[in-house]
Amino acid sequence: MKLKHFMAVIATLVIILAGCSNSGSNDSGNKSSDSSKKDSDNKQELQISAAASLGDVSKALEKEFKKDHKNVDVSFNYGGSGALRQQIEKGAPADVFMSANTKDVDMLKDKDKAHDTYKYAHNKLVLVGDKNSDKTSVKDLEDNEKLAIGEVKTVPAGKYAKQYLEDQGLYNDVKDHLVYAKDVKQVLNYVEKGNAEMGFVYETDLYTDNKKTDKVNEIKEAELKKPITYEAGATSDKKLAKEWMDFLKSDKAKDILKEYHFEV
Repeated sequence: MKLKHFMAVIATLVIILAGCSNSGSNDSGNKSSDSSKKDSDNKQELQISAAASLGDVSKALEKEFKKDHKNVDVSFNYGGSGALRQQIEKGAPADVFMSANTKDVDMLKDKDKAHDTYKYAHNKLVLVGDKNSDKTSVKDLEDNEKLAIGEVKTVPAGKYAKQYLEDQGLYNDVKDHLVYAKDVKQVLNYVEKGNAEMGFVYETDLYTDNKKTDKVNEIKEAELKKPITYEAGATSDKKLAKEWMDFLKSDKAKDILKEYHFEV
């Protein structure tokens, strides 16, 4: 009897200890889950609609911005400035709009869809051609050869290119050679791939990882009557949107833009 009683006591203790162990494990799991949930709750998202010509520099700006905003996920939507503006007008989610011109930002501002606007950079328009070509002007285009520019209504670089051609009295001579692209990156791709003999792009598009491309030949700068000015604006009431706009005004942001061959 004593032996049976002793064994019963041992069994009871084992059950009690097992229960305590499970309880401790659950508490630990709950703490871990709570901690993970807290981190998730603290995570913030900043959505930026940015001109296609900002593809490389925007990533460098993001990296610098996140040094002081570690819990922020920054996502970019790239495209032609006009197309992005139209998306925002129709309700597409965006906290900041970084345009390659001033017109599209001003249009949003007039509709109370942009605020805290800031002209953050300048760029240059250049004529590029096939890397093996010795052409020096759009006048050198032959019958079946193409000149690529951005869509005039939605791509600022396309509008700048058309304006330049008109100012130089060249538009009527080349209009039958024109092919249109959704953004300047596509223009550059057309020339690189031989789908167009020439094209108008931004000077900054000729650089990748701070190295100038050898896939096209830079023929000359297209001198415009007005400088190409990039403007940005907050398009939501998020605190982060205002903070990004303030960041663009900082010396650190300006240094990054200069490093990527923008003028500030």
